[in-house]
Amino acid sequence: MLLAAGSLSCAIQNEKIICTYFIDRSDNSNGLHVRFHWISPSGKDDRIKTFYVPPFYGSVYDYRFLPWREKGTWKVVVEVNETNATASTTFDINASDESFFED
Repeated sequence: MLLAAGSLSCAIQNEKIICTYFIDRSDNSNGLHVRFHWISPSGKDDRIKTFYVPPFYGSVYDYRFLPWREKGTWKVVVEVNETNATASTTFDINASDESFFED
C-alpha cells in the first residue's frame, strides 16, 4: 500500500497502536515540528506530544500501549506547526485488558 504525503495511518502491532504521519520530503527542507493529539472516548486519557522531524525525513510516528486503554472510539489528530497542515483518523478499541493478546 502506498500512502500519500499528509496522510495518517494507524495500525495495531504487538501490544501497541502505532500512528504514522507521512511527510513530503521536498516540503521538509528545514525540519518540522509535528504534534500528535490522542483523544480518548471520555477525554480522561488524552495526550499531546510534539516531535521534531529532521530535514528531508518522510515520516514520524507515535504510539500508545493497548492494555488497559479505555474502550470506545479514539481520535488522533496530527498538526504540522510550520504549515498548519492537519490530518486525523479514528479507531476503535474493543477491549481494555490483556484480552487483546489472547491466542
